Amino acid sequence: MVAAAGAADPGRRAARTMSVSRTVRIGADFAAMTGGWMVRVALGLVVSVLIARHLAPAEMGRYAFLIWLAGLLAVALSLGCPTTVTRYTAEALGAGRPGVAGALLGVVVRWQATLALAASAVMAAAALLVATPWRVPLALTALSLPSLVLHGSVAAFLSGLQAFRRQALLGVATLALQIALFALVVLVDGGVAGFVLAHAVANAAGLAAVAALARSHGRAAGALPASPLTSPARAEMLRYARSVSALVVLDAVVWQRTEVAFLQWMSSPAEVAFYALAFGVAAQVARIPYQASLVLFPSFPALVGGGRVAELAALHATATRYLVLLGAPLAIGLAVTAPGLVHLLWGAAYAPAGLVLAVLALGSLVAFAAGASPAVLHALKQQDRLLRQGLLAAAVDLALAVTLVPLAGALGAALANVAAQGLGSVLAIRAAVRAAGAAVPAAALARIVAAAALMGAAALVPVVTFGGGAGLLMAIVVGALVYPLALRVLHAFTTEDLDRLRALVERLPVPARSRSLALAGFLCGEPSRAGSP
Repeated sequence: MVAAAGAADPGRRAARTMSVSRTVRIGADFAAMTGGWMVRVALGLVVSVLIARHLAPAEMGRYAFLIWLAGLLAVALSLGCPTTVTRYTAEALGAGRPGVAGALLGVVVRWQATLALAASAVMAAAALLVATPWRVPLALTALSLPSLVLHGSVAAFLSGLQAFRRQALLGVATLALQIALFALVVLVDGGVAGFVLAHAVANAAGLAAVAALARSHGRAAGALPASPLTSPARAEMLRYARSVSALVVLDAVVWQRTEVAFLQWMSSPAEVAFYALAFGVAAQVARIPYQASLVLFPSFPALVGGGRVAELAALHATATRYLVLLGAPLAIGLAVTAPGLVHLLWGAAYAPAGLVLAVLALGSLVAFAAGASPAVLHALKQQDRLLRQGLLAAAVDLALAVTLVPLAGALGAALANVAAQGLGSVLAIRAAVRAAGAAVPAAALARIVAAAALMGAAALVPVVTFGGGAGLLMAIVVGALVYPLALRVLHAFTTEDLDRLRALVERLPVPARSRSLALAGFLCGEPSRAGSP
C-alpha cells in the first residue's frame, strides 16, 4: 500500500504540474488576445463612427449588406477547412507529428485559393447584371473574397500551433490600416465604393502578414517544411472536412447575420443599417469570451492526441464557468448602456439601433456558456451532433426571420437571431456534456449571472441619472467595482480559482505580486467548493 501510494504521488504531482502549466499558458495567450481585442474594439468603434457619420442610414444599409455578403461567402467557401486545420494541427502537435500539420495546410491553401479566385471572378461578372448603384461596390467586394477565405485557414493553422499573441498584434495593425484608409475615403468623399475598396486593401495586407507569421511559427514548431501526408491520413482529414462543411454553412445561417438578407428583401435599407451596426457592436463585445474559447479550442484535441481523454470533462466544465464569468457582465452591461451608447456614437438618426443592441447583448449569454462545447465534440470526432443541431437552429432562425422582419424590422431580426443562437447553444452544451461525461456547473453559473445582474442594476443608476457620455463613463466605473464585489458576496469563486489566480500572479513582475495575491485572496473570500469543476 505504501509503495502504491508512493507511485500515485508522482502521478498526482505530474497532473498538477500539467494543470498549472496549462493555466499559465492559456492565461498568457488569453491576456494577449484580450489586450489586442481591447485595442481593436476601440479602433472598431472609430471605424463605425467614421462610416455612420459619413453615410446616411440608407447608404449605410447598402454598405452593411455588401460587407455581410463578403463575410458570408467567405465562410461558405471555407467549407470547414479552418476548423479542420486547427483540430488536426493541435492533434498532430500533441502526438509529436508536427510535419503532418504543415502538409495539411498546404493542401487546404492550394484548394481554397483556386476556389476563392473562381468565386471572385463570378461575383465580379455578376456585378454587370445588377442595378447601377450596386455595380462598382459589388465588383470591389469581389476583391476581398480570396483574402478572407485564405486568411481563415492560415490563422487556423496558427491557432492549432497555439500561437495567439502575435496574431493579436496583427489584428490591431490591420484595423489601424483600415482606419487610415477609411479616413482617406471620408476626405475624398469616396462613398460606399471607397469604403469597400478600403476593406479589400486592408484584407490583402492582413493576409500577407498572417502568412509570414504562419511560416515563422510553423518552422519553429517543426510543422514546416511539411512531412509527406499519407493517403489514409489525407482521406481521414478530408472526411472530417466534408462532415464539418455542412455544419459551417448552417452555423453561417445562425451566426453570420443572415437576417440582413431578409431585411434587405423585406424591409428598408435603414433597418439593415440599424441591425448591422447593433450586431457589429454586440459581436465585438462578445469577442472576449470568444477569444477565450479560441484559445481553449486546441487544448481539447491536444488532450485527445496525447491520450488524455479523461481530462476533457473537467476542462469543459472549467471552460464553461470562465466563459460565463467573462461574458455575463459584458452582456448585461452592454444591454444597460445600449441606447446611450448608440446615441453617443452614431447620433439620433440611428436611435432605433439601441433596443436592437440590448436584445442582441442579452441573448448572447447562453452562447457564451456554450463557447467550449463544440471543441469537445470536434476533439471526439462527434461533430455530426452539431450538424443536426445546426439544422434545427437554422430552420428556427429562417422561420422567425420571415415572420418577424416584416413586422418589426431590425428588432424582429434580432429576436430571430437570439432565439436561434440560444437553441443551438443549449443543444451544443447538452451534446458536449453527454460526450465528455461531465455535468454543467449550474449552481456556479447561477451565482455568476446573479452577480452580473447586480452589476447591471448598479450601472443603470448613473445611466438614468446623468445620461450622455458622463453617465456611460460612470456606469462603466460602477460596473467594474460592483461586479467583483458581487462575485465575492455570492461566493462565486472556488478554491481552484484561487489556485489558478496564484499560478498566474506568480508570473507577474515582483513588485506587483504581493498586492495582486492579496486582491485575489480578498475576492475569493471563503471559497466555496460548490459547483467547482
